[in-house]
Amino acid sequence: MTIDQILILGLLVSMLVVFARDWFRVEIVALVGLAIGIVLHLVPFDRAFSGLANPAVITVLEILLIVEVLKTSHLLDGVAAFLSERLKRPHTIMLVLCGVGALLSTVMNNIGAFSLMLPMVFVLSQRHHIPQRLLMMPLSFATLMGGMCSVVGTPPNLVVSEALLNSQTDQTGTFRFLDFLPTGVAITIVGLGLLVWWAPRILKSDRQEDEGEEPIGHRMVTEVFCPIAGKESWTVETVDAMIGGQIDSVLRQERRLFPLRAETGLKPDDRLFVEADEGLLKEAFATGSLTPARSSLSRSTTGGADQVQAQAAIMPFSILQGSAIANIGEFSEQAIRVIGVATQSPRVEGSLDEFRLSVGDILHLEGQAEAVQDAITNTGLVSVVSSGGLFSARKHTLWTSVIFLCGLLAAAFADVPPEIAYGMVLVCYLIGGMLDMREALKRLNWPIILLLMAMLPLGEAVATTGAAETIAKTIIACLPVANAALITVIMLALAVCITPFVNNATTAVVLVPIAIELAHSADLPPALLLMAVAIGASCDFLTPFGHHNNLLAYALGPYRFREFFLVGWPVTLTTIGVGSAVCLAVWS
Repeated sequence: MTIDQILILGLLVSMLVVFARDWFRVEIVALVGLAIGIVLHLVPFDRAFSGLANPAVITVLEILLIVEVLKTSHLLDGVAAFLSERLKRPHTIMLVLCGVGALLSTVMNNIGAFSLMLPMVFVLSQRHHIPQRLLMMPLSFATLMGGMCSVVGTPPNLVVSEALLNSQTDQTGTFRFLDFLPTGVAITIVGLGLLVWWAPRILKSDRQEDEGEEPIGHRMVTEVFCPIAGKESWTVETVDAMIGGQIDSVLRQERRLFPLRAETGLKPDDRLFVEADEGLLKEAFATGSLTPARSSLSRSTTGGADQVQAQAAIMPFSILQGSAIANIGEFSEQAIRVIGVATQSPRVEGSLDEFRLSVGDILHLEGQAEAVQDAITNTGLVSVVSSGGLFSARKHTLWTSVIFLCGLLAAAFADVPPEIAYGMVLVCYLIGGMLDMREALKRLNWPIILLLMAMLPLGEAVATTGAAETIAKTIIACLPVANAALITVIMLALAVCITPFVNNATTAVVLVPIAIELAHSADLPPALLLMAVAIGASCDFLTPFGHHNNLLAYALGPYRFREFFLVGWPVTLTTIGVGSAVCLAVWS
């Protein structure tokens, strides 16, 4: 191997380790890696920013903007009402819900499809008394499967499509919009059937009691006032038992008590920062045993007839991710009170104002209906539950759907490139006043866009330095029999092993040049191995951190870490088997 080959492989392996360890934000790691590649002359100067003009990056950007418009139109409100009236059995609800999620994911980003489906999940869960954990993880897996069905369903499909286009000297034999359909549909049909049968057996509500474990519930962090004077003496131990959690700190006359012991006495008007079981906490509020203190944001705001309470989840693209509650200017400007946060964050300290938000946290908000709606929209949250008719208004529902459908049909059947078709959709939205570009750009998932932009030139460097060719020849030399089936399974399995720990787009970018060189060395169609890479990169069914959708499901479900593996391992094996078989049948 040459020095350049060693350097590019060392750089990429180091980046994958940092990605997997989650030490820094993914876009920062990608940009730093690109900078190192440029300094080492692994990436030519004239290719340093080639990712900005790459159709894959442009298409992802356009899809994210379209999803912002579709979210404000409340496209699925009618679907949720229709399904809640006609579906009764939990297995049927799960199957239909996952089917709708998979269908949406074929025409938009996985995260966009999942976020659009969240309100429907909570409506069906509440009306039919189905635990959220029976629906959330299967829906996440369904959106990942559905994304395999089209070129725009997930970033890896866009990456391999662009790579195949560039690898064809005569510009023929490239992936078209629906070329992913046979493989994706086969995986989705088999996978959904397996999920509906298998997931309830792992996630059934009485599973924890059978094992002698405590049931899983939402943990809520909030601030409450100690009971009023005249009641019996209250201690830290008394309140801990009442809320099924613990008191993290006590503020008395603006001074924090330390240390806190079980026998520490509490006085009227003590402000308690607590971690509590959400159900028990609501009971304490309902009986008047405890009083919610709210965040210090807008404490002076008085209630009114138009006051509503709402719950909204922190999405991966939310501008509130990583922010302390006290620093959220949108809430203070709109006079919105934060009652508490339902979270699975292992680190809770300080006060409610100091609590830092992360993906999957659910904010409990209170304020005027219009103000709460605007704040949720402007900060990139997704509504979970609301009272007071908060989201009854709809904006351009019919026209946004018709325009999007026209763009989709143009890309699917008129051979219009997806970036052009979806670009025209955005132009129509802008002309029709359906898209506020300034606000939409604030709420975009910029990390995935910057990640793609930075990683694509590094992926090219794997090919231009000859590292991909060297790896491909090494793999061929190590195989006892270099046939199409074995090589396809190896590439798919390799992607499956990497993608739980690294962003799926990065997995595809790293493996694409290796797949192309391996195809040339083994005299196989590049489309065969690129399709295998795309499927494997989207096969995030083993861990909650492999994909943003899984991370959200993990927090909203809620689940234990191991339950992702218990539900996901048969789905993963099925995906490898079915995906390899269909790839060989269609592309070999």
